[in-house]
Amino acid sequence: MTETTRGPERDAAGWPILRAAQDIDRDGDNPTTGRNCILGHHQGYHRDEAGAEWLDS
Repeated sequence: MTETTRGPERDAAGWPILRAAQDIDRDGDNPTTGRNCILGHHQGYHRDEAGAEWLDS
C-alpha cells in the first residue's frame, strides 16, 4: 500500500499482490510487554517470542 492509494498492492494487471503471512513483519504488539507478535499477519491469538498469548480487544 502506498501513501497515495488505499487497499492492497496491485500488479500491472490490477490483481492484488498476495504475500505469505510469515513475510509480513508484524501483526500486533503485546499490550502488557510491548513485544510484537511473531506469527505474522493472521486471525486469532497473537504470540510473542516469550510464548505469551493475547487477543486484540
